[in-house]
Amino acid sequence: MASILIIEDEPVLARNLRDSLQHTGHDAMLAATGEEGLEAARLAPPDLVLLDYRLPGIDGLEVIQKLRRRCGSAAIIMMTAHGNIDTAVEAMKAGASDFLTKPLDLQELGLVVERVLKHRQATASLDYFRQRERADSARDQILGQSPATRTVRSFIERITASPALTADPPPSILITGETGTGKDLVARVIHYDGPRRDGQFVHVTCTAMPDNLVESELFGHVKGAFTDARTDKRGLFELADGGTIFLDEIGHMKPSLQSKLLTVLEQRTIRRVGGTGERKVDVHVIAATNRSIEDAIETGDLREDLYHRLRVLTLHMPPLRSRGDDVVLLGEHFLSLHSARFGLPIQPFDEQALEVMRHYDWPGNVRELMHTIESAVLISEGPSIRAEHLNIQPAENHGQVQVDMPAMQTSIVLDFADNGPKLDEIEYQIIQAALEFSKHNLSRAARLLGISRDAVRYRLEKYGKQGDSKPD
Repeated sequence: MASILIIEDEPVLARNLRDSLQHTGHDAMLAATGEEGLEAARLAPPDLVLLDYRLPGIDGLEVIQKLRRRCGSAAIIMMTAHGNIDTAVEAMKAGASDFLTKPLDLQELGLVVERVLKHRQATASLDYFRQRERADSARDQILGQSPATRTVRSFIERITASPALTADPPPSILITGETGTGKDLVARVIHYDGPRRDGQFVHVTCTAMPDNLVESELFGHVKGAFTDARTDKRGLFELADGGTIFLDEIGHMKPSLQSKLLTVLEQRTIRRVGGTGERKVDVHVIAATNRSIEDAIETGDLREDLYHRLRVLTLHMPPLRSRGDDVVLLGEHFLSLHSARFGLPIQPFDEQALEVMRHYDWPGNVRELMHTIESAVLISEGPSIRAEHLNIQPAENHGQVQVDMPAMQTSIVLDFADNGPKLDEIEYQIIQAALEFSKHNLSRAARLLGISRDAVRYRLEKYGKQGDSKPD
């Protein structure tokens, strides 16, 4: 049922319209002038307005303009006994959804009302999902405080704030990383944080499309191009025109199609399957892969020239195991999310569960963590989520420890399993790295390390590895 406001100065027609609409289940209100209609709309914003063109006082076009400012989501159907093409064009330009001429056929009016209301509902639903997707793709959805996570956020901030993405064409971005590390989220954040946020974001999973339809899906086809091509069809590149196309798992795309993709990237034009004309497309291309680029190029699965065309900008997504206590922060986020989703009270992790989370390898990365917490929320009976609820086992002999170095905005991972590194060995390697960087100038190496020349010399002598260091 919809709320409908009828602004009509002929009392008999107005009552007939109201009775007809109420008979079909709608809630209808009457107003005899434009001013009365605007006041009624202010007090109770309607879903639809049936508006007479000629009214005492302000006319229908002025009412449309004021309605658009006061309750912009309402649909408007203009009615007039003096209909002509110019009047209809004026009404549609002002913001009317449809235009009817008097005398009105109530059956026709009912059909138009239902069509306009369905279109309004579809538009509202689309706006809702777009807003929700934009909210879910905000930069603050990239959770974590580890140096690796801060590096990812810093990359996004720099690229979306620069004028690069407004260039013609914008630079392609290649996102690499293991499965489940959040490559899709980062691509969406770049889109919705950048200048193309009002355009479409089209996500293409290259492995999900049948081989015989990939080209048609990406570039479209013309009627009769193949057996099932009964009409012309726009491809995903055309749908993304003015926005972003995200080519996920590009490393698995057929080599024969990679050459056509390379042409699109270089010329920014597409040709539909079976067509002869070229169509220009303005798209920002973001690609992602979880494969080793070197291996894919070596085996011929990825064209090297396509790789270089895609990697104008490159971002590597760190695995969860290298992000330190980010796993706890993310775990608590998913705990809150799934507890609210299932209507269950939030139960904290106990200390053993936290330790298991910290020391597990998480081969499926953030995606695996999310589903692990989802399961734990469902099977836990309180008062806390324990290690057994996580249903994961740390790898045998797991000894990896991440050491965060905030001042340097980096971190190092030490593996103490199987007679891991000793302090003397680590210290010696750092001193050797400083000596190599300083071209074996002892004084400069000492300054880099923040210790004295004598301290460097002492440590080298202590380890019995004096080396080729120069005195100054």
